[in-house]
Amino acid sequence: MNYLSANIRGAGNPLKAVHIKELIKNNNISFVAIQETQFTDSAKLQVSSFWGNSVFESDMVDASGRSGGLLNIWDPSIFVRKVTITNIFYLASIGELKNGGGEINVVNIYAPHDNNLKKDLWLDLSNLMNSYNGSWILLGDFNCVREPIERKNSKFNSLAAESFNQFIRTPALSEYAMLGCLYTHRSDDGKRLSKIDRILVCQSFLSNWSSAKLTGLPRYMSDHRPLLLKCSDEHFGPPPF
Repeated sequence: MNYLSANIRGAGNPLKAVHIKELIKNNNISFVAIQETQFTDSAKLQVSSFWGNSVFESDMVDASGRSGGLLNIWDPSIFVRKVTITNIFYLASIGELKNGGGEINVVNIYAPHDNNLKKDLWLDLSNLMNSYNGSWILLGDFNCVREPIERKNSKFNSLAAESFNQFIRTPALSEYAMLGCLYTHRSDDGKRLSKIDRILVCQSFLSNWSSAKLTGLPRYMSDHRPLLLKCSDEHFGPPPF
């Protein structure tokens, strides 16, 4: 199953939906995690405009004012959602892959900017992962970096980074080497760069798809780069770390 994560900074422009739909088609995407829909009533979202005419299923979380809003879309012939768990900052689709592919849980994240709220989110996610079996993939906008090199022209918050790294270390989450870019987010003035969008996977996911390839795609009408995770048996070059 191939995954796409995209902070689109508002779903109101139909050109953004067309772009996501093209990425899905061109990369054989089976699961899409979208952040910052900015829709306070997700029922008004035209989900098919993102996915296209083929069969799909979806989960949503409403935005709070003009902030946040989450949308998961997937191919039900590949992924079967059994449970949906929602929070203002995350949307978890708990399920399994068809044809004996095993249990897998996908969590779409749009983390808050406030560091205390981030700590609460890390705890909530840790508790969530302890509550269900299966492999885990957490993807989205974490609004936090892990080390100074992941920021350029902005201040590094060591306490926030340590809290984030502790969250990652405790369940032994990992990241694949990201191709295509060093940073995923650019400020509106173009001066500040950071790696705040990422994909984290558990050890069983890493074992099952050790040769997966993670790519940071070009930005399109957003200050964030979409992230593409292609899972395949073919060799993709640099190993994950």
